[in-house]
Amino acid sequence: MLERYPSLYSYDIFPKVVPVGREVTVTVRVLDPHLMGELPYTVSLYAINGGGEAMVKDLPRTLLPAPQQGFTVSVTLPTEQEYQLHINYENKARPRAALPFYAVEDDLLCRSPLIGDLHAHTFFSDGQQGPAFVAAEYRKNGYDFLSVTDHRRRAPSLMAIEAFAGLELPFKLYPGEEVHPHGIRTHIVNFASDNSANEYALAAKAQEEWRNTDPTPEWEAEMARIKETLTDLPAGVSADEVASAMIVCRIIREGGGLAILAHPHWVYPVRSVPDQTTRYFFEKGIFDALELIGGMRWYENHPQVALYHHLTAEGIRIPVVGSSDEHGVLPHDHPAKTVAYFTEERTLVFAKENSREEIIGAIKDLYSTAVLKYAEQYPQVCGGSYRLYQYAQFLLLNYFPLRDELYAAEGRLMLDYAAGVPGAKEALLHTVQSHAYFEEKYFCR
Repeated sequence: MLERYPSLYSYDIFPKVVPVGREVTVTVRVLDPHLMGELPYTVSLYAINGGGEAMVKDLPRTLLPAPQQGFTVSVTLPTEQEYQLHINYENKARPRAALPFYAVEDDLLCRSPLIGDLHAHTFFSDGQQGPAFVAAEYRKNGYDFLSVTDHRRRAPSLMAIEAFAGLELPFKLYPGEEVHPHGIRTHIVNFASDNSANEYALAAKAQEEWRNTDPTPEWEAEMARIKETLTDLPAGVSADEVASAMIVCRIIREGGGLAILAHPHWVYPVRSVPDQTTRYFFEKGIFDALELIGGMRWYENHPQVALYHHLTAEGIRIPVVGSSDEHGVLPHDHPAKTVAYFTEERTLVFAKENSREEIIGAIKDLYSTAVLKYAEQYPQVCGGSYRLYQYAQFLLLNYFPLRDELYAAEGRLMLDYAAGVPGAKEALLHTVQSHAYFEEKYFCR
């Protein structure tokens, strides 16, 4: 969960996201009555990028009806950026409050900010917990969607979906798998496809044989056919790796999914994907997106981000996601095991709804960014436009910490439901319904 800063405890300002160029009414509710009382105060409007001058020094305001403390103001905001209402008390012993909200253009206003993980494991490959337990822990930690992507098997992701089937929860589970066929170093995440590339590539189908990479005859034949066409590869780019990626990405797309290049800078014992191969993959449009931030060490993630900026500066178009590649959602028992991937990396995607088609469309249209948050550190937004960076940072500070608290309650009840606790279903559905107001309250659409 994200850290909640003091102003979020003391004041509630809503809506937090408003349209550019339209008059809106903003409410400030004082949560600590000792902050205001009957003291004289003024309210000024500032733009975060306005050079320090107030847009309006003393905004007309309407007091909330007693016993509530607070007020409403009407504002029209000219450009997309963060704005702040400053409450200045005549009694200088009272702290001045700076309460942020954000104006966005219509293309962002119609999109919901969704937190997701597109790369996660369970004990059906090399993870530690079962699919339903993993899913509930993700909701408890602030996620809107998840795709379980076990190595060489799609079935565990379907188990997670089935565990909560029929509940119509706002938390969405999508099918997935991690694909790395026989003799291939490039790992590919299959997000939400109706097809399994592993089914096509691997002869061993049983779940307990997930480590077996023996290829099917169909895979070998298509690999040979495609490799014959790859006559102009740049130096250092492997025909096997390119042919494999072309086949896998075709299968994923034919099933309506998103083909993601996973952790190319993961070292085992050298980089899983050479930089020249990553360049080729995106120059040729073989992949839909890059796992810009993954469950890796800092010295693997950081050069990957640097390469991304280098390639995009050259004009190569690279949609991005952030994924944890988690192999366990609970803290390690032994203090020497300090690596904890779960919740440290995530995708922030701005989609019109939480559906496969809208999430994939938003990522492809560059409405996504990757968020990195190592334990005990602040979040870092990586990838995407500067515009998305500023908006994402605002949400990480002012919106998601409040929402996390609601999702934590839902996640706890999902754990109970998956464990068969009596009454958990009713409690879960009631809690979800009671939280339905949240986005409408904080977004003025």
